[in-house]
Amino acid sequence: MHLQIIMDANGDTRHEFDPADLSSLAAAEARFKELTSKGFRAVALGTNGAPGELMRSFNPKTKQTLFVPQLQGG
Repeated sequence: MHLQIIMDANGDTRHEFDPADLSSLAAAEARFKELTSKGFRAVALGTNGAPGELMRSFNPKTKQTLFVPQLQGG
C-alpha cells in the first residue's frame, strides 16, 4: 500500500491506496491534483533518512507523499 499524508490545521489525514487497483489509483491521482491546485506542496518522502523530493506531478510509484499547505505570512 502507498500513503498520502495531508497536513492541515487539524493535524494530518492519511489516505492509503493500492497502485494496482485502478479505482484506488484514480482517487489518489485526483486527490493529488485537487490539493496541488489549492496550493499544497507535494513531497515524496525519502527512505532510510534520505531527503524528500518536491513533486510537480503525480507518480504512482511514490510510496509516501506528504502534502504541506502553503505558508501564509501575517
